[in-house]
Amino acid sequence: MRIAVSGIGVVSALGIGTERNLDGLKSGRSGISPRPGILSTRNGLPVGELKLTNAELKSILGIPEDRKVSRTALLGAVAASEAMKHLHPDPFRTGFINATSVGGMDLTEDFYPEFLKDRDGGDVELCRMHDCGASTRFIADYCGIRGYTTAISTACSSGANAIMLGARLLKHKLLDCVVVGGTDALSRFTLNGFKSLMILDRELCRPFDSDRHGLNLGEGAGYLVLQREEDCHTPLAWLSGWANANDAHHQTASSADGDGAYIAMSQALERAGMAASEISCINAHGTGTGNNDLSEGRALIRLFGDKVPAFSSTKGYTGHTLAAAGGIEAVFSVLSLCEGCIWPNPGWRNPMPEFDLRPETDLSHRKLSSVMSNSFGFGGNCSSLIFSATDVKARPAEFERHKVRAADEADNSSGRWFYINAICKGGVEADEFKTLVPDAGMRRRMSKVLKESVGAAAKCISRSCEPDAIITATGLGCLADSEKFLLNIVRDNEELLNPTPFIQSTFNTAGGQIALLSANHCYNMTYVNRSSSFADALTDALMMLEDGEATNVLAGAFDENIETSVRILESLGVRPQSEGAFFLMLGSTRGEGCVGRIRLRNPHTGDTAGREQDFTHIADDGDITAVARAVGMNFDGIETEWIG
Repeated sequence: MRIAVSGIGVVSALGIGTERNLDGLKSGRSGISPRPGILSTRNGLPVGELKLTNAELKSILGIPEDRKVSRTALLGAVAASEAMKHLHPDPFRTGFINATSVGGMDLTEDFYPEFLKDRDGGDVELCRMHDCGASTRFIADYCGIRGYTTAISTACSSGANAIMLGARLLKHKLLDCVVVGGTDALSRFTLNGFKSLMILDRELCRPFDSDRHGLNLGEGAGYLVLQREEDCHTPLAWLSGWANANDAHHQTASSADGDGAYIAMSQALERAGMAASEISCINAHGTGTGNNDLSEGRALIRLFGDKVPAFSSTKGYTGHTLAAAGGIEAVFSVLSLCEGCIWPNPGWRNPMPEFDLRPETDLSHRKLSSVMSNSFGFGGNCSSLIFSATDVKARPAEFERHKVRAADEADNSSGRWFYINAICKGGVEADEFKTLVPDAGMRRRMSKVLKESVGAAAKCISRSCEPDAIITATGLGCLADSEKFLLNIVRDNEELLNPTPFIQSTFNTAGGQIALLSANHCYNMTYVNRSSSFADALTDALMMLEDGEATNVLAGAFDENIETSVRILESLGVRPQSEGAFFLMLGSTRGEGCVGRIRLRNPHTGDTAGREQDFTHIADDGDITAVARAVGMNFDGIETEWIG
């Protein structure tokens, strides 16, 4: 079974639509401007900003100007609607997999200054779209998508991860068509966060150059429409391979030899059934930071030796668009195949002293068979995609070769049974936590919710085994860290900010920390889909077990409340989420601590418009077995049976 790309849509600093972006790439016109014009900030740093206001975007979309919609959602709706403009799929069999890291922070940070002055002040409606699920739901509704919808947030690899999840849902025939990609807007929160890490360049970024000084942030959205080969009459390209791995080195920095990048690229090739020599060119992650470009360059040499294909980074055109980067650059990769072009690498002059890698600096025209696109993010999250031209012949793929299914347990409506071999709840005692997390520095930096989630995960692993996939879920993430950084921005007037709360505010921090504990390079994913987050994580886990891509999967959920979030949610008429953390170890074979079994039953095939009523996804705090039973038994399409 091959996965076809049947539609593309993009918005970036180069403009709205594939034609405007294609024109910018071909002409060498960068969309990065010397300073923000739409975003109101004290930081006069270069950014890849779309020169249209929210009011202008609403006008394009036909949305009333007084409706409060995050810029993230507006950018996403424009790009997703372009991707679908020539298609008319069944809305109930069409899904939407969205990626975002900013969510509605651009509205929340406008609310916060007034709220700080007066706890009854500020327009609380600005916070209604704060969570990632809100932007996702808005875009799906705008595009008329009624099938399975979810949101992923793994920092800068998010968009690529959304694409690979969509492909797997098609492989399992849970959907017939899926819109996949990511969207993020510029915000003061992220601009100041990256500034606090001291990795922003005050000039145009220069990926892979010896004189590079950092990245430029950008905004935008990029989406693909994916279908199975038999359902697509005019494919633009094939999605031939994909893989995700964890670098397991540091929460923000990449390892010296690019372990995660190397594993992701090599596994994507294996899935595609390709040799390294069959890659025509590479859309590199290439942010322009000293650490990233060195790590990615070394990973390229490890994989390709002295025959590294033509490569370039397009971030000199758009800026680094965070969760949207994987989606936007997937669109650029498909355009490379369709146009027979390798896009230049703006700003490059001299090779790095560590190796003689030279990216493309001029527009190159040639016939391309396959393009690899890399996306690497905080938490060590590394993903690679491979797109192939429509004339590339089908070949046995890793997915098909390795798929495992027990014939005696399978039927037409239900998947194979798997085992719940351990359940662990957060709130680990201090002495036990020290044993589970021996690194004192790591313990010291962790916020309360991270200690609960990482502690529960570590205890679950200690009671069972090391997992070969780690999947986390959260509704609102590390709220205390997010608020702490917002306070810094407002009170310190965007100056001399502490990077720690910014780093820990990313939604996949827990998943990254779990991988770091034992240098685990396995698949690592984070779902951020409101009350459905853990259900979506379980769906992913069960697909991986059914496919034989994993034999033991660690799946867990975490959330916390803070005074501000409770006040805001109650003011919006929304029930505040429960808080806590718990993890399950799911296995393909029954372990000694088995408490039940679980399977996937053809989920999410009907109208899901009413399935997200609040932010809650963790059951009432109580006995952990009762918690897990309540969670498992209430999910559409997931069936559990308990022992004892």
